[in-house]
Amino acid sequence: MKRLTYLWFVIAVALSGIWLGYMFFSRQAKEEKAASAYILLEKVEKVCKLVTVEGNFDEWYDESNIRQFTLYFPLPGSFYFTKKATLRVKGKVLVGYDMADIRVTADSLRRIITLSNLPEPEILSIDHEIEYRDLEESWFNSFTTEDYTNLNKNAKEALRVQAAESRLLEEAQLEGNQMIEVIRFMTEAAGWRLVLEHGSENVWLN
Repeated sequence: MKRLTYLWFVIAVALSGIWLGYMFFSRQAKEEKAASAYILLEKVEKVCKLVTVEGNFDEWYDESNIRQFTLYFPLPGSFYFTKKATLRVKGKVLVGYDMADIRVTADSLRRIITLSNLPEPEILSIDHEIEYRDLEESWFNSFTTEDYTNLNKNAKEALRVQAAESRLLEEAQLEGNQMIEVIRFMTEAAGWRLVLEHGSENVWLN
C-alpha cells in the first residue's frame, strides 16, 4: 500500500513538473512572438510606387581575395593565401515609378488637369536569393561572417547592375507612357484635357 501511495506521489510530481515546464516555455514563446511582431511593426513605411515591369534573373557571381604575407627571417619571402567564392544568384527585379512626389492640379474653369514633377523609371526593389556553389579558402585567409554578409551585398549589387544594363528601364518607360494614355482617355471622356508639365514646358495631350 505504501509503495502504491509512493508511486502515485511520484507520478503527481512528474506531471506537475511537466505542466509547469510547458507553461513556462509556452509563455516564453508567446513573449518572443510578441517581441518579433513589435519589431516588424516598426519597419512599416508609407510608400506610393507603381510597378510596371518585372524581371527575373539567374546569374553566376565569382569573387576572390588574395592575402599576402611577407617574412624576413630566416630569408625574405612572400606567401599568398587565396579564398574564392562562386555563387548562383536568382533574383526578381521590380522596375517602375516612385509616385511620392508627383503633383496633380485641376483647373475647373478651363477643365484642365495638369500632371507635374513626373518621375523617371527606376529599380524599385530587388528580391534575391543566393546559393553557395563553391567556397575555397586557405590558411590565414578563411571566410568570416562579415565575408558572407559582403558576398550577399555584392551579389545583390551585381544583380542591380545587370538589371540596369538590360531593357527593363526602357520597357518600364513604354508601360508608363501607356499609363499616361489611359489617364488621357479617361480625362477626355469626362470632358477635360490633360497637360504634362516638364519643367517650364507643357505638353498638351488631345
